[in-house]
Amino acid sequence: MRSPAAVVLGWLCLVAAVPAVVYLVLFHGAATAAATVVTCFALLVWPRPDLALVMLLGLVPVAAVAEPSGTAAVVLVTGAVAVLLFRVVLRGLQPRVDLAVLLLLTFAVTVSYLLPQITVTTERPWKGYVVLLVGLGLLAVSAAAPADPRRIAQVVAVSGAAVAGYLLLQEEYAAGRLTGLALNPNYIGALLALPLVAAVGLARLNRSWLWLLPALPCATAILETRSRGAFLMVAAGVACVVLAGRPLRHKVLIALSIFGVAMVLPGSLDEVGNSLTGDRSTVELTANTDVRKRAAWVAARVAFDHPFRGIGYGMFPEYARTSSDLGIYINTHNEYLRLAAEAGIGALVLFVALLWLGLARRRTPDLAILQALGVATAVGLLFANTLTNLVVSAPFWVSLGCLLARSARSSRPDPAPTPLLSVRKT
Repeated sequence: MRSPAAVVLGWLCLVAAVPAVVYLVLFHGAATAAATVVTCFALLVWPRPDLALVMLLGLVPVAAVAEPSGTAAVVLVTGAVAVLLFRVVLRGLQPRVDLAVLLLLTFAVTVSYLLPQITVTTERPWKGYVVLLVGLGLLAVSAAAPADPRRIAQVVAVSGAAVAGYLLLQEEYAAGRLTGLALNPNYIGALLALPLVAAVGLARLNRSWLWLLPALPCATAILETRSRGAFLMVAAGVACVVLAGRPLRHKVLIALSIFGVAMVLPGSLDEVGNSLTGDRSTVELTANTDVRKRAAWVAARVAFDHPFRGIGYGMFPEYARTSSDLGIYINTHNEYLRLAAEAGIGALVLFVALLWLGLARRRTPDLAILQALGVATAVGLLFANTLTNLVVSAPFWVSLGCLLARSARSSRPDPAPTPLLSVRKT
């Protein structure tokens, strides 16, 4: 029998869902509203939340293709996270370090958003804040009800290959770079980097080389984006996959070999970079790098000037527009600097702590693939603000949550062994 508190909470969730459905019908059509309601109902009655998470990972790219503006994907994940959090809370949560850090990070971001340190004349941005909270909720659900890591990697690889094929067939280009789904080339590159790493990881660690097939369209599409950040994400993720399970001396030798080649043949790196970036001129690349460096410098200075609460989450682009050092509306292009500048250095420390708790352990082969996805994303966050785009960040949140759950489980003391033979006193 359900408790009265559970019944009340269920009715409150139902009442709160009515305005959301009305909003969807009025502004996004009856089809989007119906699909969202059906999906959330399926997640509610699905017997296992972990399987529902895997299903959600596969539905997010479908929603993005169905509605390229990204609204359908955001609404879908928001409703699913609300339903799954409801189910997880009813099951009961054990006190854990990672969940405490997650709550503190949510609190820090919320305070910075509600109590900004600067005032702006334009409309306050809210979508990025909401999307980040939904992403943190997805992380909490994944940490409380972790899915099978192999299934996560398989769904990420297959759905990513399907999206890559769709983008290549659509042939939407801007300045010779692949775009689509209302995303710029850098975000497309970040979106497809994780499926490529997952496919390579499945091929290498599970010794099933057929998984290289979904990697091909992802690699082709990434090359078409000419995104340097995506190339580095792939390099970091594949390196984790290749080095997983190898002795420490092998890892050191491989790293020293790469460093030696870079020192002996420094010009080769420039040639590789030029071949990957294709038609992008040196002037364009230099200008792009220069403005990002200036934005990073301003963000770092803002973080040190406002170390506790930042200037307010989502406020940096407007601050950059009115700054004499930049004078243009631009984001930080670095998620770490964004958290520090907009939500305070404490928020950055909490987010890095979550990454450390999830990534800084030796893993089994299946978990090593998710670890590689986390490392690739951690590198990608140095070049783009992808945490506020659920189409790009959903695999990262689910993978990190699964890793946090396994870390918490492995840190628990093993129960005392039961003796095989017991002696009864007489």
